[in-house]
Amino acid sequence: MQKPNITIRKATINDHPGVNKYALKLVHQHQNFNPLRFVEFENHQQQLFDFFAQQIVNPQAVVLVVEVENEIVGYSFIRLEESSLVDIAPAAVWLHDIYIDESARGLGAGKLLLNATVDAAKQLGSKILILQVAAQNQFAKKLFEDHGFNVATYEMMMNLNLEE
Repeated sequence: MQKPNITIRKATINDHPGVNKYALKLVHQHQNFNPLRFVEFENHQQQLFDFFAQQIVNPQAVVLVVEVENEIVGYSFIRLEESSLVDIAPAAVWLHDIYIDESARGLGAGKLLLNATVDAAKQLGSKILILQVAAQNQFAKKLFEDHGFNVATYEMMMNLNLEE
């Protein structure tokens, strides 16, 4: 069996619909993990569309797409974030999103996308790359650990609505 042609490249405005499609899938995946923590906003699809239109051209951000046989099957989104007194965090690049379509998993596209994302983070000039991963997402946690990410903090949550 011949290996598929996998390409990673910076997203252009023409890739916007593909990025938006997978961003919405990522939202739904997280809502399935924990609907109290991850919410869908009013007009979420349009808000994502507007947001990524800005980020694709933002010099402090990088949106990458991964293509298999010239079809977009996923994306990643990183952005240089300012230091935060509240989070006691330095200015750093954050990996906000990474998503690979189910049809392309197991082909190595995710590893290639993550490697390209790390390279893009270095080019933004940060000393560190930070991400959050849903506690239920065992596959992603293993992928990140295998690529040198270490646990730096745990986010915890309590449901304060005692009637639920």
